[in-house]
Amino acid sequence: MVREGIYDVGNFTAGDRGFAAIKRSIREREQAAKVALMQETVARAWNVPIGELRSPTRRRAPVAQARQVAMYLTHVIYGFSLSAVGRHFGRDRTTAAHACRLVEDRRDDENFDMLLDRLEHALRRAGERGRQQ
Repeated sequence: MVREGIYDVGNFTAGDRGFAAIKRSIREREQAAKVALMQETVARAWNVPIGELRSPTRRRAPVAQARQVAMYLTHVIYGFSLSAVGRHFGRDRTTAAHACRLVEDRRDDENFDMLLDRLEHALRRAGERGRQQ
């Protein structure tokens, strides 16, 4: 039995614009939640204030590095396009690409690489737990 009213989604089909808008909205919210988790995790690991990490302006080196790492991990772990990464961090895709190149180059440093491996593992596990619930 299909109930009519505000919660009725039974009338939507895959071709409906309304359905597509709902799907887009849900996807954007899911992406925003993933980015927020990433930013909070990296801010704690780098010991920088989350507000500075999210700031639209340039900051001191530790904050910039933390933001670059968060952008890199968002691209690598969640598979966001560089355009999506830039949009969620208030930057453009070329800035996101630059951040990814810088972080990838720094992975030659054993300690830095080990830290990123741990962050990746923790974030992947958090994502798996979120899907199980």
